[in-house]
Amino acid sequence: MASDHGGNVFEIARELNISPDEIVDLSSNVVDADLGVVRLRSRLPSEEPDELERLIEEKFSFQRNSVLVNAGTSQFIKDICCIFKNKKALILAPTYSEYEKQSRNFGLTVQYALSDEDNGFEFELEGINFSGFDVVFVCNPNNPTGVLLKKEGLLKTVKDNPNSFFVVDEAYMDFDFNRNSLLHQKLDNLCVLRSFSKLHGLAGLRIGWLYSSNGDFIEKLKALRPPWSVSEFALELAKAALDTDFTKRIEEIVNLRDYLIKRLKGFEMVRVFDSHANFVLFRLSGDPEDFFSYFKNNRLLLRSCENFYGLNKNFFRVSIKDRYSMELFLELLEGYFK
Repeated sequence: MASDHGGNVFEIARELNISPDEIVDLSSNVVDADLGVVRLRSRLPSEEPDELERLIEEKFSFQRNSVLVNAGTSQFIKDICCIFKNKKALILAPTYSEYEKQSRNFGLTVQYALSDEDNGFEFELEGINFSGFDVVFVCNPNNPTGVLLKKEGLLKTVKDNPNSFFVVDEAYMDFDFNRNSLLHQKLDNLCVLRSFSKLHGLAGLRIGWLYSSNGDFIEKLKALRPPWSVSEFALELAKAALDTDFTKRIEEIVNLRDYLIKRLKGFEMVRVFDSHANFVLFRLSGDPEDFFSYFKNNRLLLRSCENFYGLNKNFFRVSIKDRYSMELFLELLEGYFK
C-alpha cells in the first residue's frame, strides 16, 4: 500500500490503466512550481557547485565556506552516516525513513526517541537522554506528523549536548516562514539540511544544500562528494528558485492546510493532527486497506504511513496541493463515510 517515500503514482496508473496525469497525487509532499525556462550552455559543467554555494551564502548572509550543495538532502544523510559509521545514532520518531536506512547501511547502532500520539506526537526534549549518541537526527517540522520544535528549545538541547552531533533536517521549514530555523547558529555540533524539492518543486532534479559552521565537518562531506554530483540543469533552476519570492504560495498552502484540518475535525472516524508543514497526518478508525483502495479507484492517491516507525496502517498523510484537490479529497471522504 505504501512505498518508502510515498505512493507510487506510476504503479497505480498502470494498475488502473490510465495516465499518471489522471491521478490526483496527494501522497507526494512536493509543491508544484513554475520557475520559467532555463537556458543551458553547451559546455562541461563545473565539477563542484561552488557558484550556487556562494549565492546561497550571500542570500542568507552566511560566513564563507559554510554551505555545501549536493544531489538532494538524502545524499547528505547518506554521507553523514558514512562519517559516523559504526557509531551510535538517535532518531526522533516517527519520522523520515532514510535516517534509519542509511544509519544501518553504515553500521550505526540505532535507537529511537518515540513521540506519543496522545500528546499529538509532540516531542518533549527535556525527557530525552541524548548522552552517548554520536549523531542525532531531527526533522523539523517533522515528516509525517507536521510537529514543529520551537527554536529556543531545540537550540538549548543542541548546546546542552556538545558531544552529540545534531542533524536538523529543515526541508519543510519554509512553511513556518523560517521563524524557528537554526540557520546562522555557529555551533560545532550542528548542521542544517535544506531542500529545493518541497517548496521549490525540484524533487526530480535531486538538489539540496547543507549549512554548518564546523569547517572540519564541511571538509569531510566535501571529500565524499563526487565531481559533477549535481547537473547543470538542476543548478540553474536552483538559482532561479533563489531569486523567486514564494511568500504568496506559502500563504496559500498554509491557509489550505488550516482549512483542511478544520474540515477533517468534523469527521468522527478521523483523528487529525495539527501541522506546520505542507501536509496533514490523520488516523482512520476503520479498514485502512478498503479506505486506501476507495481513493485509489477514484484516482486520488493518499500516503499510507504504515512504514513509519511508530505508526501503522491506520495513519495517512495528505499533501496540500491546491483548492481543487483539497475539495475533491473532502468530497470523496464524505462519500466514503456515507
